[in-house]
Amino acid sequence: MNKLTLLTCLLSASFVASANRYNNINYGRVVEVEPIYQYVSIPEERQVCERYRTEPRPRSNAGKAILGGIIGGAIGNRFGKGSGRDAATAAGILIGAGVGANQPNRHRHGQSCYIETHYREENRFMGYDVTYEYNGDLYHTQMQEHPGDRVRLRVSVDVIDR
Repeated sequence: MNKLTLLTCLLSASFVASANRYNNINYGRVVEVEPIYQYVSIPEERQVCERYRTEPRPRSNAGKAILGGIIGGAIGNRFGKGSGRDAATAAGILIGAGVGANQPNRHRHGQSCYIETHYREENRFMGYDVTYEYNGDLYHTQMQEHPGDRVRLRVSVDVIDR
């Protein structure tokens, strides 16, 4: 049983050694770390509503005077008899025309809404520029997280044909 355990351990160690030959993990010494910030524009939308009041257009009140005269004449015609009725009708026409002619043109009120977009500038953190040393040479990379004092490196060796 001990021989079987020893043989299993030796085989496992050889597989681990051969795997590390192709994925050699080393460390580089961090020389400098600089945070990277970038300005970004952030759109912010908001609804803006404005109330308005239109001024009346200057126009003739002749139509209102005629309509007022007709209505006034019809009302006046209901009173009196004979020539009194004619006088009441004439008075109704004059009073109705006067009232209709003095009716003001109306203002229009309302509300107008639209979407307005403002852009807010924001300085956002994007990561780190990292300078590290490996085998006497300096290398540069960008990382999302601060690397600390050293960076892990996967070193591989490839054959180059002449």
